[in-house]
Amino acid sequence: MVSRKALVSYGGEICLLYKSVPQRSYRKMDSHSKKIMVILTGAGISAESGLSTFRDSDGLWENHRVEEVATPEAYLKDPQLVWRFYSMRRIQASRATPNAAHLALAEFSYKQAENFEVYLISQNVDCLHQRADHYNRLEPINLHGSLHQSRCTGCETIYFDDYAYFDLDGNYAPGPTNLCDPIQRASMDYLHNYKLEYRNFLPLSPCCKESMRPHIVWFGEVPLYMDKIIPLLQKANIFVTIGTSGVVYPAAGFLELAQRNGAHTICINREPIPQNNYIDDFIQGSAGEKVPLFLETLKKLS
Repeated sequence: MVSRKALVSYGGEICLLYKSVPQRSYRKMDSHSKKIMVILTGAGISAESGLSTFRDSDGLWENHRVEEVATPEAYLKDPQLVWRFYSMRRIQASRATPNAAHLALAEFSYKQAENFEVYLISQNVDCLHQRADHYNRLEPINLHGSLHQSRCTGCETIYFDDYAYFDLDGNYAPGPTNLCDPIQRASMDYLHNYKLEYRNFLPLSPCCKESMRPHIVWFGEVPLYMDKIIPLLQKANIFVTIGTSGVVYPAAGFLELAQRNGAHTICINREPIPQNNYIDDFIQGSAGEKVPLFLETLKKLS
């Protein structure tokens, strides 16, 4: 380990940051070659767009516990209740707007493509990153799935599907939201381009005629795309977490893995998180304010 004194400017504020970081991290940050930057976003970045989490509501929805609406067992017991919950989430997500942090990340990945190879991992399922990306450069790796997709319970084929099957009052009222873009809606991967059969008011898959479930990682299920995520963490020059709580695994272990493999680690969050020992630079504040400033500084230093 070596002692490092880093002088970093964030939006005109000069911060002296004294850190003890691995020798390899120091070398990788000083390199003038194109840098690999991996970003992890959590619920904190979406909160500024007005989206709350289950955890914010004491784990209850219409007096139902999480186990009743967001587990495989809940779906087997009462699929209509589960789809009512996810229809509500699709409607709420469609009404939210990407904020300054979403937009800044998308713009940075496009305009700084010569200097940075940017990868985005998100714990969020709300499609705000996709909707902010007008450049089609920063497709997120959705660790927990996405609200704009459903999958067949038979063969697990994934379809684009942004329908809310129930309205906010719980009435059966199937209709599209704006979570899928025009290209996705026009493709044969869009569920509603098929003539669908229904069972108990819910669509059956075109492929197997089996029930469709939200393409969401429920409690007790294994997160998605870890085979893609681990190699990215191992080769990252810079790893940034934004709006994460640091308590949900496996994402809570990404900081340690990235730093141990030589990445310079940065955390942007309103509050400190438990992984302080694996954070080289901590930037406290809201994502909407701090992310654009941080990226602007990174551009000047590149």
